[in-house]
Amino acid sequence: MDSATMGEMVMAGFQKLGFIQFTGIEGVEYAPGRNVVRMAGKPEHYNHNGDVHAALLFGLAETAAMGASISGIVDLLGETFIVARNGRIEYLARAKGDAGPFSATSELTPETIAETRANIASRTEIELEVPVTITDVTGKPVASAAFTAVIRPRRS
Repeated sequence: MDSATMGEMVMAGFQKLGFIQFTGIEGVEYAPGRNVVRMAGKPEHYNHNGDVHAALLFGLAETAAMGASISGIVDLLGETFIVARNGRIEYLARAKGDAGPFSATSELTPETIAETRANIASRTEIELEVPVTITDVTGKPVASAAFTAVIRPRRS
């Protein structure tokens, strides 16, 4: 099975998750080293100021980061266990409900992907720092985030 077909399978599984369904997060672009997801705020997502709740922006960022962390190794997922170790986010501007949809973009370098693939081949655990930028519909950054993805060999 080629990487594109495997990527489509990953995205189909992603759409079945309850959190993804509640938030309405959808995939925009998925390629080796790059994941872009989008969320249009719904009334139930807004806080008392009419902004998208900070927890949902955090979830949007984490979704983008973890998708990017596996984007270059989709064909090796059967050999790996992947989990987020930690995450941090800086809110840069209000995520006003009417300024959506909001897009989260996460990118890894080809060198990072190559190193990750080499570590999987040698059954060596790796931790990746995965950056994310969230923007509003105009492209204005509303948050900057980073997550640590731990990729380790799957136990037999």
